[in-house]
Amino acid sequence: MKTTGIAMLLLLTAATGATAKHKTTKGGKNAKDIVLVEAYTQRTLPGVPKAKLMTDTHFVIVWQATTAPETFFWRGDNGFLPCMMNRAHKIDLKKNPTMPRGIEYNIDENGGPRIHKGDTLMITPVTGGKFAIPKEIPEKAKNTLFYKTATPGWRSFVVTTIGKKADIAMP
Repeated sequence: MKTTGIAMLLLLTAATGATAKHKTTKGGKNAKDIVLVEAYTQRTLPGVPKAKLMTDTHFVIVWQATTAPETFFWRGDNGFLPCMMNRAHKIDLKKNPTMPRGIEYNIDENGGPRIHKGDTLMITPVTGGKFAIPKEIPEKAKNTLFYKTATPGWRSFVVTTIGKKADIAMP
């Protein structure tokens, strides 16, 4: 029993170290709410002729605050965009060797129970719709995730590096 406990502690320590290596952000005044696992863009190549090529930006984070996030917005090169927020689970490609190239996360799209501290989330900016930029958000802010919780005020998280992942080719 003691050996299993020590092995689990070592595994958790190694996993925490691996997550820390992926931090590519300076955060913001509320950076303690979020641990950035990775930020990347990825193209989806359509399987149908003349269909639109899609390029999406994704932020995989671990939520660290005790209050759940209510909404996320991304302020990047394409303006101020609302974001989808879903729980994400890293796919073990050794256990799932038939997973299509480029897909690394299972997404819980049906919401489920409220988000808790320690949950891994996929934050994806979406185009469409017009949202007024709240007065509290600086106009010159770039490459920043803005979010709200049950506590008053907007919080921010600056992302300094966004990687590029392999394309996903649709059948």
